[in-house]
Amino acid sequence: MIGLKLVPWLLVTVRGDPRADPTLKGMLAKIQSGEFENNFFDGEVLESTPGSEKEATAGCLLDKVGAIVEEKGVQEFVNDLQVDLAACCTKDAADCFVDVEPAYKLLQEVNSGAGDAKHAPKVAAILMKAIEKRVTAGQVKKSHKSYFGKCPDIEQCTLEKFQYPKEL
Repeated sequence: MIGLKLVPWLLVTVRGDPRADPTLKGMLAKIQSGEFENNFFDGEVLESTPGSEKEATAGCLLDKVGAIVEEKGVQEFVNDLQVDLAACCTKDAADCFVDVEPAYKLLQEVNSGAGDAKHAPKVAAILMKAIEKRVTAGQVKKSHKSYFGKCPDIEQCTLEKFQYPKEL
């Protein structure tokens, strides 16, 4: 029985980043100290080069929404997603922390085994609210533009609401 409890931790550790800090504040401190690599990536999802830290942060967060929706990031690589999400807050730090901390906490619940992948749509919806504060859909490439406005009610959000419409 003990071996079964260790397996998810081993899979996460082998897959990529070391175990994420349980708090966003702690994870940011570990990135700033160099204990964790700063994986900040603006996602290349904006139509033009980000003109500010807020726009760059929006791109980074939008990239994570894509990972949640299209790659099943919460189910498949929650630890790496958690680390990468924290890296998004290395720019526009104060506002990003406030906007992203609830999503980070949900990812931590999944990562610790206290929550499950049903948190994925809530995480994506929280991140979209943060993104929509920073950029408009008109600033975003077609690949990620469709996520805008899909889940105004975080509690009623589903991953299906984020999916591209099926063509007939």
